[in-house]
Amino acid sequence: MAYVGLSDFHAATYDPSTKTYGTPVKLAPAVSATVTPNFESVTMYGDDRAVYIEEALGAIDFEFATTDLTSDHYALLLGKTKNADGVFEDSVDDRAPYVAILFRMKLAGGGYKYFAYYQGKFQTPGTEATTKGDSIEFAPETLTGSFIAREDGKWRAHVNSNDVGAEAAAAAWFTTVYEPTPAA
Repeated sequence: MAYVGLSDFHAATYDPSTKTYGTPVKLAPAVSATVTPNFESVTMYGDDRAVYIEEALGAIDFEFATTDLTSDHYALLLGKTKNADGVFEDSVDDRAPYVAILFRMKLAGGGYKYFAYYQGKFQTPGTEATTKGDSIEFAPETLTGSFIAREDGKWRAHVNSNDVGAEAAAAAWFTTVYEPTPAA
């Protein structure tokens, strides 16, 4: 199914030691997202042919742009704090927290595909700007980061809102970070 939209970026902190997520926070309107899982694939040969193929997931490159990166979202995503004057002073000692990112993409035939990436960190963005000339050019706020699999091996969850039985999961997608319903 083709995608015709992107919306509703949310972020939630993740504590790997307790395996718990904070409540998802809605970020500024979504502009773009690029997620690239990096797999290493190795082939074993024997008897003059390929016999086995093994794969391993490495880091997942994650880049997203929003219409704005508010001070609260800067602090949430990058672990930054304001000083007594209300000013951010970035330090080499700053450490971004682990976060989960959630969003949805509109499907061409109707409905949405929802995504949750479970554990990643973002880097402090650079600054790029141009002067306003004869035409106006928007410069969205872009963050890049790396995601990894959690200790249990899970790295992403996704659901199509049109799939039978997925309605409840899709409806609650942005209230908590998705975790499977325990088996009875």
